[in-house]
Amino acid sequence: FRSLAGATSRIGLIATASTSYNHPYNLARRFASLDHVSGGRAGWNIVTTATQAAAQNFGLDDNPAHAERYRRAAEFTEVSVRLWDSWEDGAELGDKAAGVYADDGRIHEVDYQGEFFKVRGPLNVPRSPQGRPLLVQAGSSPDGREFAARYAEAVFTAQQTLGDAREFYADLKARARRLGRDPDQVK
Repeated sequence: FRSLAGATSRIGLIATASTSYNHPYNLARRFASLDHVSGGRAGWNIVTTATQAAAQNFGLDDNPAHAERYRRAAEFTEVSVRLWDSWEDGAELGDKAAGVYADDGRIHEVDYQGEFFKVRGPLNVPRSPQGRPLLVQAGSSPDGREFAARYAEAVFTAQQTLGDAREFYADLKARARRLGRDPDQVK
């Protein structure tokens, strides 16, 4: 991605990263760094990993159940967003003459403790150009649709008929509205 970021100026760089086999702190750092390197063009395709082979590569016999993977994904996303927001806009000062890198009063711990994660924060990477990456999701299951309606700014899907595509679109927009989001903000 670093090479692509340097060779392009208008193309968004969306990387897929699993909430099943990552940790929010490390992922938030990586995506904040990508956003810095790309000048604010980073996106995160949020996935839960469902294959047994992937689980076995991480020392597990199988993946957690579908609903548990989506609960973890929701918590993972919440923690990541809090980490990206742990640096307020303008917190990075870079005042070499005064020897002040950042305004400590504008950097905050997240002190998160949930079902899957416990993260103190703050992130050790300054706020990135767009604040956080674009959040992308592709789930078509009921859990995936609910997750996308809650978090995603862009959703991609592979519906096989025009009717199915229209139903998916209407359902996703209705779910976003029910969750208090502006449906027009979900593309």
